[in-house]
Amino acid sequence: MTLFLGEILCEQGLLTQSDVDNVLSIQQQATSVKRPYFGEVCVSQGYCTEADILQALSVQLELPLLQPFLDEHCGGEAPADELLTRFFSEEWWSQQQAFPVFVNEQQNMLYIAQLDIWDEFVASSVEQHYGLQTHPLLCSNYELRQLFSGVEENAAMHGGSILEQESSTAPVVKFVNECIQRAIKEKASDIHFEINRNKFSVRYRVDGVLRTVDQPSVSQHAAVLSRIKLMAGLDISEKRLPQDGRIRVRLSGMQVDIRVATTPTVYGENAVLRLLSNEQQDTSASVKKLDMFPDHLAAIDKIISLKNGIFLITGPTGSGKTTSLYTILHSLNDDNNKIITVEDPVEYQMKGLTQIQVNSDIGLDFATVLRSALRQDPDIMLIGEMRDKETAQIAIQSALTGHFVLSTLHTNDAPSSFVRLKDIGIPDYLIKSTLVGVMAQRLVRKLCPVCSSHDHAQASRAAELGWQDVSKRWPHIAPVSPEWKVPVGCDHCNGTGYKGRLAIFELMEWSAEYDVNIDIQALQDIADIQNMRNLRQDALLRAAFGETSIDEVLRVVG
Repeated sequence: MTLFLGEILCEQGLLTQSDVDNVLSIQQQATSVKRPYFGEVCVSQGYCTEADILQALSVQLELPLLQPFLDEHCGGEAPADELLTRFFSEEWWSQQQAFPVFVNEQQNMLYIAQLDIWDEFVASSVEQHYGLQTHPLLCSNYELRQLFSGVEENAAMHGGSILEQESSTAPVVKFVNECIQRAIKEKASDIHFEINRNKFSVRYRVDGVLRTVDQPSVSQHAAVLSRIKLMAGLDISEKRLPQDGRIRVRLSGMQVDIRVATTPTVYGENAVLRLLSNEQQDTSASVKKLDMFPDHLAAIDKIISLKNGIFLITGPTGSGKTTSLYTILHSLNDDNNKIITVEDPVEYQMKGLTQIQVNSDIGLDFATVLRSALRQDPDIMLIGEMRDKETAQIAIQSALTGHFVLSTLHTNDAPSSFVRLKDIGIPDYLIKSTLVGVMAQRLVRKLCPVCSSHDHAQASRAAELGWQDVSKRWPHIAPVSPEWKVPVGCDHCNGTGYKGRLAIFELMEWSAEYDVNIDIQALQDIADIQNMRNLRQDALLRAAFGETSIDEVLRVVG
């Protein structure tokens, strides 16, 4: 007895009976002439991914999936271009949302990758014109686009024509949703839609490293950017100026917040989508402690126990500063403290905080919001970023009047943060009297626990980077027998050799008792007195424990 698709998805734990009832209700209420398929509604409503539906259909209908079929019959390679034009034209296959994959001459059978396997027009046309039986293969929108893009690339290389019209195999709405779903599944932090000369690319940033995942037709670019703008509530007619917006969608059963930024380039508009956590989910910031060595944790606990002062976290964009700030706020968040955050934008939403989003378009800038926030009688304030002198002055005034202020700054290391504040116009005596600590941080990729391997040759490289000095200065932290490892690559880590990221830190405590000039040499002397561990030294300790590689240390901190 054949099971219904909903029953299979329930057995796989992807749907509940309530979800099935809701999907069936949406199907019945559909006003279009052709009622949407059950799987289409599941994907559009965010209950599961397209890949989940295809897997379930394969079980239900006993039909092969495209990639396993290619692995078995074509050595894992894409079908030859000649097969496409042997039967009808390239445009015809594109219109039918199908692609010929393999011919079995002995069985007189043509295997065809189809989006709509119930569409009998393709089968009847092939049989009528060529006398061949057909067998459908289950494939996703993305897989079908990859098949056509391979033909387009070869045609371009040989001077042929590239399809000018947007393929009906990849409706824009489905394409954008699919890009977001795949990014969530692969735990990407950003999606980059980039246009260049005769090239439209989609790239994901996974574990801090960008990689290309799709190259749709250039003709799709305008429609894709318009779709993203509509979802983010932006002006689709404005293509000359950068725009910022926000999307909240339900995909794969999760609520996902997405920050959108578009920018004009010489070839057209680019868009970057930053995937943010939603308040309905447990964000990493709200459930984890800072993953740092014990001496750093003790210093952080000492700093945040203070009732006033400014604590800064520094580093480039994407180095985890906001996550660290919210992890600290989580430990301070109780009924005894009133915490106000002023950010642009609010990336994490946490219960118990008063969170304010800056909106410069209506005059609600950092300085204006901060003045208002101070009248709300906060104990602790988080300022998204010290961008200018006015913001820094208000933060310092807050610290001087009994508030504990957390903020971020863009500098390369901890000591240079003092110089940066001096450069934007803050007097030395105010800097020295209000700062209580500065922490610089970066993110390094963690070695895959499945495939990483020991490599004793890395010990000599570590020695060149100063490992002997590190092990002597922090013997209570350094391992007795370092485990130097290197990446290998496997299915678990998508062949990269790395899975996930961890933070490395450089923490400098400060006290008003330090009566020195604000210059790099004097600050470095203070750091030496504290036995401060710099970013490279902290990263070397991580590598010595086998958590990351020497190559990754050099990539991130040099």
